[in-house]
Amino acid sequence: MCPGCGSQRAVHQLLHGHFSHAFQLNVLLIPGLIYAIAGYGLAFFQPAAWPSIRQRWYSVKAAWISLAIILVFWVVRNMI
Repeated sequence: MCPGCGSQRAVHQLLHGHFSHAFQLNVLLIPGLIYAIAGYGLAFFQPAAWPSIRQRWYSVKAAWISLAIILVFWVVRNMI
């Protein structure tokens, strides 16, 4: 299975308020959505502070860390 498998079903469950079932379908979806929404929210509501926040939490290094987490998740998910 790919790391995104179950994402569409998980989004459907989230939209219906079933957070635990969404988490069971795809563990990375909820933290990933929170991370993305936080980034957009901070950029919109804190434009003056955004450059320093972006440098620390949304840099190229953060993208590599996210990729590593997704790859580890993919391998572990297929081993179970």
